Amino acid sequence: MSIIGTGNVAFHLGNSFIERGIPIVSVYGRNLSKSKELADLWRCDVAESISEIETEFVLVCVTDSAVEEVISHLPLGCKVAYTSGSVDLVSFTERKNTGVFYPLQTFSREKSVNIFEVPMLIEANSNDFAHELFDLAWVISRNVHFASSVERKKYHLSAVWANNFTNHLIYTAKNYLDSENLNWQILMPLLKETVDKLTYLDPFDAQTGPARRNDLTTIETQEKMLEGMKKELYSLLTKSIQETYSKHD
Repeated sequence: MSIIGTGNVAFHLGNSFIERGIPIVSVYGRNLSKSKELADLWRCDVAESISEIETEFVLVCVTDSAVEEVISHLPLGCKVAYTSGSVDLVSFTERKNTGVFYPLQTFSREKSVNIFEVPMLIEANSNDFAHELFDLAWVISRNVHFASSVERKKYHLSAVWANNFTNHLIYTAKNYLDSENLNWQILMPLLKETVDKLTYLDPFDAQTGPARRNDLTTIETQEKMLEGMKKELYSLLTKSIQETYSKHD
C-alpha cells in the first residue's frame, strides 16, 4: 500500500494500518518535510512524485477538491481508494478498480482516535474491489458499512451539522465568554453531558433551554445581550427550535 496525502486522515489511518501489521511502502505529499516525517514514522519510502508510486493499491487522503486531479496521475491499472465524503464514484468511470474508503470521524493530530470504533463507509465500482476494501477496513475497524455515493454524501452533510457546526457554536460560546473575561472551561461538564445524553435519548427528546420552553422573556433578554452575527445565529437557532417543537406540543 502507498498513501497520498500527509494530513490528519492520512496520519491516523496510516498509523492504524501499521499497528495492525499492514505495511506502507511509500507516502507522497506536496509538503516534502511532512512526507519525510510520516515516512520516518512508518519506516517507508518517500515518493517524490505521484508517477513514482508503483504499488498495487493506493489510498488517496487529500481534500475533496484535489481527489480527481491526484487520481488522474495514477496508472489506470492501479487499485485506488479515496477518503472523501462528497466526491461521487461515477467521476472515475474510466478506471477498473476505484473505490471509497471514507472514515466518518473528525481527526486532529493532537488527539488520538480509537479507529476500531470509527464508521468506515465503503463503495467501489466492482463487487470484488468493494469486498477487498471492506476486508481492509475490517482490519482496523469493527464499524464498516457499504454505502453508495448518494448515501455517503448525505452522511457527510449530516456530519457537518453534527460536528462542524456544533464545534463552531462552541467556539462562538467561548469567544463570547473570552470577550467578557470569563472562564469558558466552566462549560465543559455541560458539553460532556450534552453528548452523553445522546447515548440514551433521541436528540428531539434531549432538547432543553429557553427556546424549547418558548420562554420569550429570557429569549428577549439574551438577544439584547448580543449583536452582529452572534445575535443572528441566536435568533435563527431559536426560531428553528421553536418551530420544531410547536408542531408537537
